Amino acid sequence: MAADELDAIVFRMAVESVRALPVGFTEKVTEIAARSHGVQLFDLRIDGDVELQRIAAIRYPSDQTGVLALDKQSSVILDCMVNGTFSSFIGPLEDWNTLPLPMQARTSIACQASLFIGALRNAGYIRRGRP
Repeated sequence: MAADELDAIVFRMAVESVRALPVGFTEKVTEIAARSHGVQLFDLRIDGDVELQRIAAIRYPSDQTGVLALDKQSSVILDCMVNGTFSSFIGPLEDWNTLPLPMQARTSIACQASLFIGALRNAGYIRRGRP
């Protein structure tokens, strides 16, 4: 079994085991990263999207990234695994997440987050009209 397939299986198992826990999205993302031995890249609140309110990413050794998104009603957590073709969208969000908090407050990432969500939608990972 290839490393990318194994990372995808472990990510999916971690998502399913954490999905029903009575904790918030941020805590679930942290727990999924811990259980699947991934590195959490970011966990962002999304302003201006009609369907999603949060998005997070977890990187794995096989250079794949697990993506988690929370719908506006806080009832559905969407998940997918993407490859390096999304790195140009993920990089700026990851970089912003490493900034000190005062700098994060002064730096908008709304455009970059929208581009990433748009790329996920265009690739079919998130369906329009229904998360």
